[in-house]
Amino acid sequence: MELGERWLLDALAGLLGVFGCLVLVLGGQVVGSPYGRYSSQWMGWRLPARPAWVLQELPSLVLPLLECARGDGHLRCWPNALLMAMFLVHYAHRSLIFPFLIRSGTPMPSYTCALAFVFCACNGYLQSRYLSRYAEYAEDWVTDPRFLTGFAMWLVGMLINIHSDHILRNLRKPGETGYKIPR
Repeated sequence: MELGERWLLDALAGLLGVFGCLVLVLGGQVVGSPYGRYSSQWMGWRLPARPAWVLQELPSLVLPLLECARGDGHLRCWPNALLMAMFLVHYAHRSLIFPFLIRSGTPMPSYTCALAFVFCACNGYLQSRYLSRYAEYAEDWVTDPRFLTGFAMWLVGMLINIHSDHILRNLRKPGETGYKIPR
């Protein structure tokens, strides 16, 4: 069974990579970006922004938490535990904090929410199962310059993301609607 799951993890990672490339090419060149003010009515009924955002991001938080609750596998290894913690911190923010900071939010097409849910479910499964079952790092790997550089990049990226969200939320004055472009 272990070999079968490892194959599945590799296949899902490859599939996500292929879909990412297709979205990059088709989304930008052929179809356009079907969200926000560019979404259309054919994409299904509209969901309120906050609950839709929580729903779509939650699998990337819940699946790793369930894996952590099992308490076995490679998560007892310090590097694996730190990598899992970094993933969980990111998705705790994206699924439980960010949605409640949105002022009102444009209703989200159910189609967009469903695709994001599927991505987050695959991503949460891939990250949590790989780190808890297959990733093997030496205990001192957390002091390796590659890990420290990656951690610094993760931290800076997360801080930039949080700050950028703050800027975007505050572009409009209270009661103002419509899209604003930051200058």
